[in-house]
Amino acid sequence: MSSPGGALPGSPLPAASEVPSPAPFKRGQVHDVRIDDLAFGGKGVGRLDRFVVLVDGGVPGDLVRARFDKVKGRHAEGRVVELLEPSPARVPAPCIHFGVCGGCRWQSIPYELQLDFKRRQVIEALRRIGGIEEPPVEPALASPDVFFYRNKMEYSFGRDADGALTLGLHPAASFREVFDLVRCHLQSDGSNGIVASVREACRRAGLPPYDVQAHTGFLRYLTIREGKRTGQVMVNLVTGDGGPHEAAWAELTRRVAADVCAAHPAITSFLRSINATRSTVAFGQREQVLHGQAFIRETIRGRTFEITANSFFQTNTLQAERLFGTVLEMAGLTPEDRVLDLYSGTGAISLLAASIASEVRGVESLAESVRGAERNAALNEVRNVWFICAEAGKALQALAADRNMPTVIIANPPRAGLNNSVIHRMIRLRPRRIIYVSCNPTTLARDLKELCGRDYRLESVKPVDMFPHTFHIECVARISLTGPEACG
Repeated sequence: MSSPGGALPGSPLPAASEVPSPAPFKRGQVHDVRIDDLAFGGKGVGRLDRFVVLVDGGVPGDLVRARFDKVKGRHAEGRVVELLEPSPARVPAPCIHFGVCGGCRWQSIPYELQLDFKRRQVIEALRRIGGIEEPPVEPALASPDVFFYRNKMEYSFGRDADGALTLGLHPAASFREVFDLVRCHLQSDGSNGIVASVREACRRAGLPPYDVQAHTGFLRYLTIREGKRTGQVMVNLVTGDGGPHEAAWAELTRRVAADVCAAHPAITSFLRSINATRSTVAFGQREQVLHGQAFIRETIRGRTFEITANSFFQTNTLQAERLFGTVLEMAGLTPEDRVLDLYSGTGAISLLAASIASEVRGVESLAESVRGAERNAALNEVRNVWFICAEAGKALQALAADRNMPTVIIANPPRAGLNNSVIHRMIRLRPRRIIYVSCNPTTLARDLKELCGRDYRLESVKPVDMFPHTFHIECVARISLTGPEACG
């Protein structure tokens, strides 16, 4: 790959020092372009007369013919229509759906180069957004498995051009269409087989797919979850409420569940989740257990976790073990430490930290997740951890009056990152260490700019690759208190 430059991480636009001349072409035109870098978001970066172009499907080193459908003031966006000269770095993509499916767009890039780019992505975000001249970013931690690593996948129902039911994924060009999945390289072959069985069983039953525009039909989504360590499998069929056809369609759904479970004995849980709203989400307001139990279990670093249909759980089990190990290592916990785990979810980090620290308090705003965390604590007989159902900012405000202040704060927020009130309230508690787990380098960089100042400094950042063949990267950052208090 070329040296850092080109598109600004977090934005498809070029850096301010690279403002181009006026566009050399118009929308819809085709041009030959050499790809020399990758932009945040995974598109190839090239230049035409100093005009920055972003090309979907381009690999650094490629010479491509691209059609540009979006032309803006500072850049243009297009897609490859012909590969004229492949990059020496380009490798064959093993998935038969590559180029059609909207996911795994980096399969044609060698994995070691993927890791290199992801690290550079983090470095550039910290420099340009965080204002850190020499970011202390370690090499990215590779995933043990680069294919078939996911423990959860969501699939959609639709219709093909002839009106037949389809079950699979969305093509890159259209979220409304669904192509029949043959074999996905993200989840196991066992799951691929279940997808095929569900599709055929639903076709035999004559159950109609849900139409997101007309809001008619029944079948909406299929979610499969696997316990990579336990071997347990959950199948969750998300449907509408059936309306006047509810009784008949519910009976047909039970037959589908029976047929699929008979063909796949590994299934320990088959659910029907009913989403009666117009929202396009793969979970429902109520559930029916059609086979087995309402959850599966997974083990991580000696702890057992109960996973329900709507539980948040890291989707790359083996790499999650290494991610959590990195968090604990960077936290440097001792038996004297008191840990505050913000955005604690169903308690994975809290329960692992509790095996070392004197006490752990987890804060999570979703009541269902808190109930799951409490069940997991009981399941593992962990008695030095407590979970609080509250927004992070309000919990920090309440803790400010507590004499038993945390010595370590671990924060694992969603992609939007931390807001300023949460950051400032964290700092007021004066923990000796803050461990920030982020799935978005741009919001991490923005927040580190606020966190690191007179009293706190950034010591290290470890990228952890949870999603091979995509541009996504997780990071663990260690921020430490400076001055005499750091040793107190």
